[in-house]
Amino acid sequence: MSALSAMFLWLVPLALLPIIIHLLNRLRYQTVKWAAMMFLRSADRDASRRAKIRQWLILAARCLMLLMFLLALARLQSKGRLARFFDSGSKLVVVLFDRSASMELTRGGTSGRERALALVQQGLSELNTGSRVIWIDSATGQAIPLSPGVVLDRLPFVEETSSGSDVVAMMRLAMQEIARSGAVSAEIWIPTDRQAVAWLPEGTNVPDWGEWAEMDTQVTLRLLDVSRGVADEGNRGLQLDGVPEREGGELKVPLRLTRDQEGPERVTLVVESGGLRLQESLLVEGSSYVWEQTLPVEPGQEELTASFSVPADSNAADNQVVVAWRDRGAVLAKVEMEDPYLFRVSRAAVLPVEGIREFVDTWEDPRKGLSLLIRDTDTEFTDDETAWIESGGVVLLVPSPAITKPVDSETGELGIEWWNEQTGVFSTEQREPLRLDLLRINSFSPVQTQGEDVEVIARMEGGESLLVRKPVGDGAVYELSVPPHPDTSNLADGYIWVPMIQRLLLEGRQTDKRWGQQILGDWTPATDELWQSLDEDLNLDPLTDTGLYQFENRVVALNRPAEEDQPAQISALEVEEWAAPLPLLTFEAAEAGTNEGPSRVEFTSILAWLGLLFLAIESWLLTKNIRRPAREHASSFRRAAA
Repeated sequence: MSALSAMFLWLVPLALLPIIIHLLNRLRYQTVKWAAMMFLRSADRDASRRAKIRQWLILAARCLMLLMFLLALARLQSKGRLARFFDSGSKLVVVLFDRSASMELTRGGTSGRERALALVQQGLSELNTGSRVIWIDSATGQAIPLSPGVVLDRLPFVEETSSGSDVVAMMRLAMQEIARSGAVSAEIWIPTDRQAVAWLPEGTNVPDWGEWAEMDTQVTLRLLDVSRGVADEGNRGLQLDGVPEREGGELKVPLRLTRDQEGPERVTLVVESGGLRLQESLLVEGSSYVWEQTLPVEPGQEELTASFSVPADSNAADNQVVVAWRDRGAVLAKVEMEDPYLFRVSRAAVLPVEGIREFVDTWEDPRKGLSLLIRDTDTEFTDDETAWIESGGVVLLVPSPAITKPVDSETGELGIEWWNEQTGVFSTEQREPLRLDLLRINSFSPVQTQGEDVEVIARMEGGESLLVRKPVGDGAVYELSVPPHPDTSNLADGYIWVPMIQRLLLEGRQTDKRWGQQILGDWTPATDELWQSLDEDLNLDPLTDTGLYQFENRVVALNRPAEEDQPAQISALEVEEWAAPLPLLTFEAAEAGTNEGPSRVEFTSILAWLGLLFLAIESWLLTKNIRRPAREHASSFRRAAA
C-alpha cells in the first residue's frame, strides 16, 4: 500500500477536529443546580441517554467523513499481488541479487536479471518508512546499505556480468548482517532463475540453517522466481574444454559447444588472433559438440592470444571464449623424500618425457619454473618456497610410513567412504573415474582439517580425511594421510597415484596466474595493479567481464565458469529442503518482465463514496428528534409540581 500524494497523510489527525470542537464547546457552559430540575431529569432520564448516544454517533460520523476525504486526497493505491507479497512490515530487508551469466537468458525480450531488477524495485517501493535495506550481489559479494527509495537501474552493482553465483555464500553473508543488526524481524529476498549449480554446487550437501533459525531475529525468505517462460530462441554456449597445448607449429585449443536443441545446425565460429578475423562453419549435431581448434604458431613464437565466438542468441553472456598462451617449456617436478621407496614411486608417477615433463634434482630459484613439489609432511617451507606457492605453486605433503598408525577396524583395513568426483584431483574425466573404491588402507597419519579454507577431497571410512587441500595465495598445499607404500595401503598400485600426480602437475602449471587462462572469480588483480582490457572498444572489468587483460608484459584470459552453462534447475521442493527450517514464501513472477508490470489499484473513489455516506449519516442524525417523554412520566411530573 502506498500514497501518490503522501503529504495529505500528515493531515489525518485533523479527523479528530469535531471531537476537539465538541470538548471546547462544553467548556463554555457552567453547571447551575436548580431544585425543580431534579424532577425533570428524573422524568426524562431515558431521553437524555438517547441524546448522548446520538451526539457520539454524530461526532463519529463527522470524524470518519473527514478521515475518508483526507485519505481520498492522499490517493492511496496498491499494486495487486506483488504488493500483498511484499507487505510485511519488517524493518530489515536483505536482497541477494544474482548477476551471473545464466541470468542473461532472455524470455519475452527481457533477461532474468532485468526481470529480477524490476521485481525488487517494485518491492522496495512497498516497504514501510524507516525500513533498512542491505544489498548483496553475486559478483562482488559485498554488503551495501541502500535507501528504500533508490533507483536500482542507475547503480553499478546491478549490471550484467559473466561471473558465477553462489547462493549459499550470499546467504551466509546475509545471516551475518542480520545477526549484526539485532533486528526483531528480517527478510531475505532472493530473485533467482533457480539454476541448480548456484544453489547446490556439485559435490556439496544441502546446507544446515538450524543455528540461524535459533536466532532472536525472525527471518523469512522470499523467493522471486524469474525462470518462467520459454527462451526467445535457441541458446548456444561456447566453453574452453581444457588447456591449450602446442604440437609442432600448431596450438590446439579444446572447445565445447552446448545447445538446447537436438537437430543438426550450421553454426558460424569467429576466430580473432594476431589482428586477423576468420570465420568457419561448424556442422553441429546433438546438444554438445567437442573439437580442437588449431591456431598456427610461427617458429620462435612464444606467446599467442585469441578469441572465439558464436553468433549472439538468447544469452549473449555465454558466446565467447578467450585464450592467452605462452610457451613455458617443460613441466618441472621435484621430489624431496627420505624414504627410498616413496622417492621412487613419486618420481615414476611424474612420467618424465623430455621437453614435456621433466624431473629436477636441483632447484636454485623456487619461485621460477617449478610446477609441483612432493615432500615429507614434517618439513617446513622457506620464505622463497612460500612466495612460490603464493604465486601459484602446488605442494603435495606425504607422511612417512614410520609416523603412521594402524587403523582401528575389525578387518584391519579401511576403504574410502566419499570423494569429490566432480572437481579436483579425484574427479571423473572423460568417463574414466579414479577407482578409489578399490583403495584399501592399513595405517595412516591424521591430517589437520581445521580452518575455513581447508577443503576435504576424500574421506575414509570412520570419518578420517584421506586428502585435504589448503589454498595459499594463488597456489595450494595438498596433504595426504596415507603414503603410497605397500606397508600402509595399495595406493601405489598406479590407478590412483599416477593420475593424481599428473593432475597436480597440470594445476601447478598455472604458476604465475597473471598469464594464461583463468576463471572469473578464481583470480583477481592486486589492488595496486592497473589491468587494462585489450579490447579498447569495450570498458571491461577483470572482476566481472570475460576478455583479455594486460598489465606490463603479462596477459590473462578470463572466461566465465563452466558451471554457468549448466541449464539444470532446482525444483520448488528442493528449494524448500535447501531453506529448511527457515520459512520460505515463493512469488512466481512470469509476468514481471513485461513493460506493463503488476496492475495498480487506487482507492480514491471508494474512499470518497464512504465520506459521502458518513456525511449522509450525520445529516440524518441531526434531523432526528429525541422521543418525547412517555405519558406516565408527564403525569408524574404534574403531580409532583402540584
